[in-house]
This record gives sequence, structure tokens and C-alpha cells, in this order.
Amino acid sequence: MKNSIISVLLFIALVTGLFFLDNKFVSLCDDIMIKCEEIEGLLDENEEYLAYESSVELLGLIKGKADIPAIYLNHVDYDSLMNESLKLTLYIKGDDKAESLATLHVVRYAAEHLKDLQKPNLRNLL
Repeated sequence: MKNSIISVLLFIALVTGLFFLDNKFVSLCDDIMIKCEEIEGLLDENEEYLAYESSVELLGLIKGKADIPAIYLNHVDYDSLMNESLKLTLYIKGDDKAESLATLHVVRYAAEHLKDLQKPNLRNLL
């Protein structure tokens, strides 16, 4: 009986932890997408300096919250997101608007893709 209670408590702790981490990661993806929209608006207004500052903040956001996805996410996907964010800062600093916008869309799509992977459905389970 004692083992059953311990097993149930551990299962509840595991489910609670995964629920908490999933919510934090979805929130991180939402923050990344909002920051990408902000950077795109700044690039459209030819505010390269402010866009560069925002892209550095985006990179810091992705690096700063890397402990959340490191627990249960494929590292290749998250590393790709980080690398594209780094390229974004370099393209904005180099005044290459076309590459900046292309990389910005890659970052936004990667965040959306990672967020969609967290939704439980039949496609993700199989």
C-alpha cells in the first residue's frame, strides 16, 4: 500500500512539473513571436539601431531562458532558433534588410513550430 501511494504521488509531481514547464515554454515562444513582430515593425520604419537593440534583447531572452526547453526539448530545434537569432543581430548590424527580414521570419516560424509541438495531438504522439 505504501508503494502505491508513493507511486501516485510521484506521478502527480511529474504531471504537475510537466504542466508548469510546458506553460513556461509556450509563454517563451509567445514572447519570441511578439519580439519578432516588434523588430519587423522597426525594420519597416528603417529604425536599424532600435531593431538591433531589440534583436540583442531577443537573443538574450532565448539564451536566458534556455534552461526551460533544455529539460524536455530536442536541442537541435532550440539551437537552430538560437543560431538564427544570432544571425539576425548580425544582419541588422550589417544593414542587410532582406536577409534580416528573412531570418526574422525563420525565427518566428521556428518559435511557432516549437509551440505547436507542445500541443498534444495524434500527430505529435506518433
